[in-house]
Amino acid sequence: MSFLERQQPSDPRIFYQLHVPTGEPRGAVLLTHGYGEHSGRYGEVIGALTNRNLCVATYDLRGQGTSEGARGYIDTFRDYVRDLEELRATLDQNLRWKQAGPPVLLGHSLGGLISFHAALANPGAFRGLVLSSPFFGFAWEVPAPKRWAGHVFSKLMPTFALPSGIDPRDLTHDEQRSVEYEHDPLRVQRATARFFTEVLAAQESAQRLASSLFLPLFVFHAEHDRVASLVRSRQVFDRVQSITKAFRIAEGCFHEIFQETSRNTWIAAVGDTAQSLCQR
Repeated sequence: MSFLERQQPSDPRIFYQLHVPTGEPRGAVLLTHGYGEHSGRYGEVIGALTNRNLCVATYDLRGQGTSEGARGYIDTFRDYVRDLEELRATLDQNLRWKQAGPPVLLGHSLGGLISFHAALANPGAFRGLVLSSPFFGFAWEVPAPKRWAGHVFSKLMPTFALPSGIDPRDLTHDEQRSVEYEHDPLRVQRATARFFTEVLAAQESAQRLASSLFLPLFVFHAEHDRVASLVRSRQVFDRVQSITKAFRIAEGCFHEIFQETSRNTWIAAVGDTAQSLCQR
């Protein structure tokens, strides 16, 4: 097991893995998973990418999976971006990863929001973005009283936590995958007030700053997403100024297109997209 050595001793250790193809690497992908889950659920995606001779780096977000940190808590959304950037710098010390060139950012849900902000902060470090059901907004309207309460608790009791409200049956039509996720011991089921308000702020700034992004962008968003807003995702996409970009709706899918009954279609599509970006 590998853990990221931190620049600040107070930062939690981040678990990560580097997956290298058997052939000569022709590119690299840095994958960020979504909220409440971990990188161990992406074996099929990793396999599709390494089979295309791409190096793949995966990691568990702070407070999730095997990484250290308070479950469901962040001080600031910038910590997520800083973790990703420190990981990228560490990976650059690996010869095979470095030879593959700047990585493509692949992010699902919350990982998509994090990847988007990482690209905004340091666009020259990446080849492009491939996002799966990015969490640019909630699929439902957050009631005003809940937003108000979230901001109050975020200031007074930032670690106050409530159930995340994510129902495994809203993530995929595959009943077996849904049950596996429901009983996953690494699953995070609660979210703190500070996490809630920091994500809201990151969603709003993504909308506001989208027009300053010029990197290639490819979005695959679930048609029947009950977690992340398809409308908000399209709004951000439309504002991005990239010459190379595409938005594709994953027909018939719930939020987790990589866990869906039709997952082979979407895993292959994402793999082909990442491969094409690495060949640019």
